[in-house]
Amino acid sequence: MTEIHTLMVNDVPAFVLGPEDYAPLAALGYDIVEHFDTESLLAAADRADHVLTWDFETGWYSQFPKLKTVFTPAAGDDWARSDPSGRVPVSHGSYHGELMCESVLSAILFMNHRMPQMIRNFARREWDRTTQGESRMLSRQSVLIIGYGHIGKICAEVLTPHVREVIGVRRRPEQSEEAEIPVYGTSGLVDLLPLADHVLMLLPGGSDTDQFMNVERLTRMKKGAFIYNFGRGNALTAQDLLPQLNHLGGAFLDVTEEEPLRQDSPLWRQDNVFITPHSSAIFEDYRRLFIEEVCARLGKAR
Repeated sequence: MTEIHTLMVNDVPAFVLGPEDYAPLAALGYDIVEHFDTESLLAAADRADHVLTWDFETGWYSQFPKLKTVFTPAAGDDWARSDPSGRVPVSHGSYHGELMCESVLSAILFMNHRMPQMIRNFARREWDRTTQGESRMLSRQSVLIIGYGHIGKICAEVLTPHVREVIGVRRRPEQSEEAEIPVYGTSGLVDLLPLADHVLMLLPGGSDTDQFMNVERLTRMKKGAFIYNFGRGNALTAQDLLPQLNHLGGAFLDVTEEEPLRQDSPLWRQDNVFITPHSSAIFEDYRRLFIEEVCARLGKAR
């Protein structure tokens, strides 16, 4: 019987899989072997046909002679490293957009109606009916998505019915010829940033995106506009953002340059900043979507 070995240990409970989660795979005839530490997984390396894991080191591949696929829920290659020999493919999760788009929509609604300030008023028991007076309806506003890839497209589909316009920016706009929204290259930011009411960042990590939204670009943003980072924290640093907060309407950060964000970071103390702990994809549905995707991909490989 084909064996699927799992090491789905994570400090986020919503990301930890158990026997009930693996039931669809067992129903397809796979033998599920659960592991709860690296030592156990590596000890059984010669038996594994497939591995489900968050982490897989480059040096492990040589220990898995039968391995056909490494499945990881992660969207990027931060944890499951590629096989240097090219023998074993890594299958990354591609369902995150379905989850993140809801977090993005809620964040934009939240910031647009000045809810960070209203939460502080609530904590102080202040009956303040002036704070939200500068809010404008989303239907009269635009959203600029920086990092218009798979997740960006799903976010655009969700946002489009609620806003006046959605525009995408990506490094290679020619790859988006069939896009349903206008898509520009990064050189277009010079003209696009001063016009956008909401700027959504969905950039991947890596040296290419370090401080992508720097002081110069933040300064070009429309006065009172909001910025959201749901990509990677290296692309927008506190050093660049903090001096611009009086110019901006506010910032919603699901990712930060250091995680967890230290408690003495000045970002926590800003009235127009709201921070969530890299949780835009944390839903009860996460485990189900991952297993459904694994089942579908294994089915195609048969």
